[in-house]
Amino acid sequence: MSDEWKALRVIHSKGGVRIVNEYDPTVKIIPRTLNEKTATFETPTYGALFDRCEKVGLPVLGVEFFTYAGHFNGEDIPEWRTFYTSRNNVWGNEEGAQLWSNIGTGAYKEKNGRLWDVGSRISHQLRVCSRRLKELSDSYHSQLCSVVGKQDFATNKRFMNGYTWLCYLSVQSFLMDICILRDYLAEYAANFVFEVSNDSQKSSITTLSGLRKYVLRNLNGEDAIAEELNEITEGDGWLKMLGAYRDLIVHSAPLVQAERRLFAIIKTIEIPGGQLPCISCPMPKNPQEIFVSRANGSMFENFEEQFNRYTGIGEGEADYIDGLEYCHKALGMISDLANKLALRSPVKPQMMVFDSTNIIGEVKVSRA
Repeated sequence: MSDEWKALRVIHSKGGVRIVNEYDPTVKIIPRTLNEKTATFETPTYGALFDRCEKVGLPVLGVEFFTYAGHFNGEDIPEWRTFYTSRNNVWGNEEGAQLWSNIGTGAYKEKNGRLWDVGSRISHQLRVCSRRLKELSDSYHSQLCSVVGKQDFATNKRFMNGYTWLCYLSVQSFLMDICILRDYLAEYAANFVFEVSNDSQKSSITTLSGLRKYVLRNLNGEDAIAEELNEITEGDGWLKMLGAYRDLIVHSAPLVQAERRLFAIIKTIEIPGGQLPCISCPMPKNPQEIFVSRANGSMFENFEEQFNRYTGIGEGEADYIDGLEYCHKALGMISDLANKLALRSPVKPQMMVFDSTNIIGEVKVSRA
């Protein structure tokens, strides 16, 4: 093993594709290409791998790190991190989770119970959403492996099997958990970022809708964070869109049958020397419209039209977005927002330090 290669890495790319780099420059792509060849390339250094993947045409969504025996024999979970080339920090989600944990520690030392609680919850939920994204990517990979190499494999073919249901279940789980994170951030903002004259009202704000109604609409003066929050929670704002998906799922219907029956679709990715199979699980782009049509009953006024919509007659790919790519993008944006809000913490982030004040008994060190 080269001293430079610190870990075996499994990169999650779009469409269920995996990129494996062991302890040398060789990088292997899974699955095989359409012409049944194993695609490989080399990375000149350990640190250059992610850039090389992007140049090959395979965006990095997240990375699993296998660093010691326990990761290989099942005794421990490999480290997982989401990755963002277009954000301010490629590891923004993981570093945000640590930052909020440190805010919780700082609040504990200041005996600020509310901030200790909400900071710890935000840290936890950032990691939960990252893990949900991995689960979704794993579902995509299982879905892809279930169809690659079969005789009826064909580009742009729509299909459904047991893994398709798991893919959409993973999308729903992600959307639910990211909206929990959204509300934790709103609770923090109401209590520690913006001035709210009524203390009892401030402490009761625990959702984004409460933050908008009682805080953002009543602010005087300019505030960059407030302006950003207003922008992303109105019109076509990305945080409003997240809420629309959540409301559709919770209050109306499962995503997989909200309006149209959802399938998986076989796609390809162009890479040097060939085409790589991948899959897409498309989700509707208009959750608010679907929610309203179900709520006011207009969806059910004409059964023939309802049935045609459900079976996909007359639809096009422009009506959908890929579930994995959307969820990855959404996690990047909310992680950025969390890190911006953390800068307004009333207490300084502090790392947990173990010493004689918080350790009971003797500390023993072993090689086990």
